[in-house]
Amino acid sequence: MIAPLPIEVTASAAEFVPPSGGVLIHGTLEERSLVPDPWRAVAGLEFVEIFESDHLSSFRVGSLGGAEITLRRRGAITGFLDQFEGRQLLIDYTGLSHHVWMPLLKVGLESGFDMKLIYSEPAAYQFVSNPRLSDFFDLSEKIRGISPIPTFSKLSDPRSKAPVLIPLLGFEGTRFKHVIETLQPEGQDIFPIIGIPGFQLDFPFHSYRGNADALSFNRAWENVRFSDAACPFTLYGTLSDIKHARAANFLQISPIGTKPHALGAALFAILNPETELVYDHPVRKKQRSAGAGRCHIYNVSEFVRRKKAAGA
Repeated sequence: MIAPLPIEVTASAAEFVPPSGGVLIHGTLEERSLVPDPWRAVAGLEFVEIFESDHLSSFRVGSLGGAEITLRRRGAITGFLDQFEGRQLLIDYTGLSHHVWMPLLKVGLESGFDMKLIYSEPAAYQFVSNPRLSDFFDLSEKIRGISPIPTFSKLSDPRSKAPVLIPLLGFEGTRFKHVIETLQPEGQDIFPIIGIPGFQLDFPFHSYRGNADALSFNRAWENVRFSDAACPFTLYGTLSDIKHARAANFLQISPIGTKPHALGAALFAILNPETELVYDHPVRKKQRSAGAGRCHIYNVSEFVRRKKAAGA
């Protein structure tokens, strides 16, 4: 018998009841990442708000002037998390950047925490007033450029095998183009993944249209794969299938699409060390979305336990 995926879905974040005595780590990037009022009433639930700056090497706790935690040293992240030892760790990563929540996820799992990650879908994205073909939505101010995500950088060169690029596509075709122009892969070595089903019925069509130019590069569209936009665990399975099919290569995964897909990519990289995350670190616009949709609660600790028991 196949066990169901360890996911809980509620109509909104307010309908999810966090466990008493747990720790909720969160950030506030936009409206849908605000902590719902009912969560504040949960007995013994501790709230830890993270504040980010424009650089990628640290974050502050509690306020912009709070304690600074460097992301350059694993020991600093471990020290930050150690204060919560023995308690369930919830990370609402809706309002956190990848370079912050991914290291917390990795170090937390490696330290044995019982962890769940929470994500609230947007009700709608902001359209660009005069869109180009590759930019329908007003999502990012700029791209900082490709650089390693803290704790995920490789100490040794994995390129003893030829790379296969797996871009997890969203709406921003300019980001996919940037990755291709930087890495210059061959078309047959690009396996784009599009979120189907999407958060909303029309979202996959926007992904195709927004990335049309880049998908035409060396006929990369021929290798497109599909995976549920809201499910990191299904995405993990899709990545495993590509890894099996291209066993002679190592995987370069570019998490430039949905945050659930980014979570699946991070979990895959954690459990499959010969994997490289390729990320462009965009500066997100604060008013990029309006309202909040469904809330997803991912029991990542349970998923990892199952994968390890099955040999990942």
